[in-house]
Amino acid sequence: MTRLAIWSDFRGVLTPPLAEGVRRFCEGRNFTPAQIRRSLRSIAERHGCPDGMAVLDSGVLDERRWTGEIERDLLDCFGITADLSDFATRWWSDQRLDDAWVAALREWRAAGAFVGLLSNLPAEWRTPLASFPAVADTFDDVLLSCDVGTRKPESEIFRLAEARSGLAPRFHVLADDLPENVAGARQAGWAGVLSGGDATKSAIALIDSMVSGDAAMSEGVSR
Repeated sequence: MTRLAIWSDFRGVLTPPLAEGVRRFCEGRNFTPAQIRRSLRSIAERHGCPDGMAVLDSGVLDERRWTGEIERDLLDCFGITADLSDFATRWWSDQRLDDAWVAALREWRAAGAFVGLLSNLPAEWRTPLASFPAVADTFDDVLLSCDVGTRKPESEIFRLAEARSGLAPRFHVLADDLPENVAGARQAGWAGVLSGGDATKSAIALIDSMVSGDAAMSEGVSR
């Protein structure tokens, strides 16, 4: 069997979908998921970033300045006074996992695959990630954007992941919930698989076929 390196995204793949996480975050608050998403789009546009999270995990703003901009946007656009000083505590209190995905990762690792976590993450969130269920005992390596100064879908982060696994690009797979990250992996010569939420079952079946050698890594998967 050809050894593969399977890299999983964190939020939205190892966990329930991002939209579900945002919905849970907003429960009992005076703002809605749609209003938070609108604020994040505004922040992204203001700072020239691809999305609102990139402003944080690229280090453009630290967490408190980032949440402060969300607070101001909620007030300016919707007349909502919000206190997001507890953002990280509340966000990380949701420790639900996609159990089927975790089980699949562990099976692939037991079968001989290199299994890594590849996440765009701000420096302030290293500690809660390290204590998140399944992180310590599921992965061979954890590669975070805040530690290496590059993020998905930039090509450099895929080159760094290859150095961690010791395998050539064609033996790498990224499972991610964002199409732009999947596309970035494919441009780097990897197989890119959309996963998370409703896509998890098909992603597991596809990667199962790669691990067993029934699927081509270059043409049959990444196109």
